[in-house]
Amino acid sequence: MEVTLKYFGQLVDVLGTHEETRGIEQNTSAALLDHLKKNNAIGHIPFQLAINQKLIDQDENVKLKEGDVIALLPPYAGG
Repeated sequence: MEVTLKYFGQLVDVLGTHEETRGIEQNTSAALLDHLKKNNAIGHIPFQLAINQKLIDQDENVKLKEGDVIALLPPYAGG
């Protein structure tokens, strides 16, 4: 299945891109997060997860669907 992954903040620096469309084998948010953390150096960066613009808890195990947009949102500051 194909999903769009969007990265922000420090995650852009580590992953080298803001957005990518990727074919994935994982069909739940928990499995995808586990895969991303194991295969990229992002485990040390805290972030919030949003699926189709809805924030979810990383402990939730949301079923992913073809075409989902998944955003990894690290903490931000500003004024």
